[in-house]
Amino acid sequence: MDHKGLRRTLALTAGLFLSLASAASAAQVVGPPVPVDAFHPDKDKPAKPAYGGSVVVHLSSMTEGLNRAVENSAVSRWMLYEVHETLVLQNWETWEIDPSLATSWIAEDQLILKPGAEATYPTAVRIGEGDKERFVVYGDVRTEGPVYIVKGVSQGNPLIDASNNELSVAASDVASLERGTVFTFDLQDKVTWHDGHPFDAHDVLFSWDVYNNPAVDCDEIRFQFEKVLSGEVVDPHTVRFFYENQYFLALASVGEMCILPRHLYDLEDPDNKTFDAEYHAKLKPDHKFTDAELGKYINENPHNTEWVGLGPYKITKWDPKVVEAVRYEDYHDWTDKGCYFDKISWRVISDDNTAFQALINGQLDYFDRVKSEDYFGERTATKTFTDSFYKGYVYTGTYGYTGWNTKRDKLSDPMVRRALAMAFDMETYRVDQYNGLAERVSGPQNRWGPGYNKGVEPMPYNPDMAEELLAEAGWYDRDGDGWIDKDGIKMSIEFMYPSGNEASLTFGLKMQEAYKKLGIELTMRNFDWATFLDRMLERNFDAVNLAWVPPLESDPEQLWHSKWGPLDKKSSNMCGVMDPEIDALIEAGQRELDLEKRVKIWQELHAQIAELQPYMFGLNSPRKFAMNKKIRGHQGFKIAPGYSIRRWYYPAGTEGTRSTPLK
Repeated sequence: MDHKGLRRTLALTAGLFLSLASAASAAQVVGPPVPVDAFHPDKDKPAKPAYGGSVVVHLSSMTEGLNRAVENSAVSRWMLYEVHETLVLQNWETWEIDPSLATSWIAEDQLILKPGAEATYPTAVRIGEGDKERFVVYGDVRTEGPVYIVKGVSQGNPLIDASNNELSVAASDVASLERGTVFTFDLQDKVTWHDGHPFDAHDVLFSWDVYNNPAVDCDEIRFQFEKVLSGEVVDPHTVRFFYENQYFLALASVGEMCILPRHLYDLEDPDNKTFDAEYHAKLKPDHKFTDAELGKYINENPHNTEWVGLGPYKITKWDPKVVEAVRYEDYHDWTDKGCYFDKISWRVISDDNTAFQALINGQLDYFDRVKSEDYFGERTATKTFTDSFYKGYVYTGTYGYTGWNTKRDKLSDPMVRRALAMAFDMETYRVDQYNGLAERVSGPQNRWGPGYNKGVEPMPYNPDMAEELLAEAGWYDRDGDGWIDKDGIKMSIEFMYPSGNEASLTFGLKMQEAYKKLGIELTMRNFDWATFLDRMLERNFDAVNLAWVPPLESDPEQLWHSKWGPLDKKSSNMCGVMDPEIDALIEAGQRELDLEKRVKIWQELHAQIAELQPYMFGLNSPRKFAMNKKIRGHQGFKIAPGYSIRRWYYPAGTEGTRSTPLK
């Protein structure tokens, strides 16, 4: 299986969805105000936005498509912010939840009835299939002694037609109460896809159902949507989803799901016969589609790159080096959306030195991979640079790490992994390489989010202790050749990194130098992107150097749960972590809707993972950027990629601009 979700980008999201409050009782996390043009030389001279013009933004690697079901890269997510819409969206500045394609939503509770009790309650609804089939009554639930009182709230709830919209359910008939597990979304009307086809609730339901097809290549994020037992179209502009259990990311999973145009992706949609007549002409009139056929059509759909979306910009060019999107004149809502440019271009340049030179040559307007030596050195101090560009930096939750393959005998012992962390002077590296700007991290949650455990200190640099731990684990130099060994095998670790990534190369060489002092051989191996990621997913590595881009609060399941750890799982748990205590914490956190209680769980999980050291956790380094001085409106957000192109603009009076969104 070709796991496209991890292809083409070093900084991977792997389905780490944004945390949106999943119930009214959940605590609200609100971000601080984000200054505008904080690094611009004219930041004290506000500029009035104008519409028009274009911008060219750098990408270090190309995504294989924009269909998030099968392409889960950070790059695809960042591009979709400009060319597509979701039901809801977390505001990058306030961190609050804003409506988008959904004008509103209602979260209701479920009473799961005991088998046979449904006969007593005619308004009970059957959901799920097979061993997950159940009958439920849903609405706002309160307890009154030995009964539950359920009040229907959402459109289409069977209780709406009942007396007073309420129903009394005996507690003895209830198997469990699941809070905040039924979501009903009211959708905007008169919304069209970029090809002019109307958008409706059937598109949303189909997009969720994609994850129920085992032939769709979506294993990296399937776990999020497996938690939804059932969905239904209430009417063309209302859609509802039922979750199996309480889940803190319930609203986020379907709320920020990548919605696909059913008429272009669903072979069973009658309109697909019109839009893909050539495909259907080859079939017999009574042809019944299999999961394999439906899945293959989604995995290989040409619209994964020839994207047809719902956003203010429409993809007009897609090739390996340049993607272009232009203003979609029939976009449904230009009110207060920003979206000032007429055209956005993403230019792919894999080599950072080449990209910086492209910036200087006027081929890029924004480049956020400026190397420390350039950021603090002469290259950004020349008149050529300062006449046209300015520099700044933005902290997101991104952190670098070296992942250890715990299924390799030499790396299976946590004591060995702790020793490897202690053998490397991360603090000196932080100061030397980043002039002290980077922050050390000790665990997997977003460094700036609520779940990060600040009480867990990063591993200290202590080569003497590292040597003792290695010896205790059975690794010491038995034959006097300068290399430690065990069972006749030298401690040799292959450090795998992607070709062209100078940061990984520099880091690996420093590790090599440090480990040699303890008699550990570190060999450097670099591979092209496709080979690199295939080897990682196949667990064909000792150590892999990567970076994650976690949201403010993420679901740890895909990285750390045992169900994704076996060797046959090509998952984000590529280090093979399988620990029952970690599993229990993940499952408890997933069900906890109260933010304060959930944070304690995540912080305990943080401590457990830090103890096991499946990663050598590295640095939360800022994204150092250079930007065209003519463009205003830059803000640095904690949510990756740390900027919003929709908010950038040329000041009023700039040649080629205008005062209104449409031409």
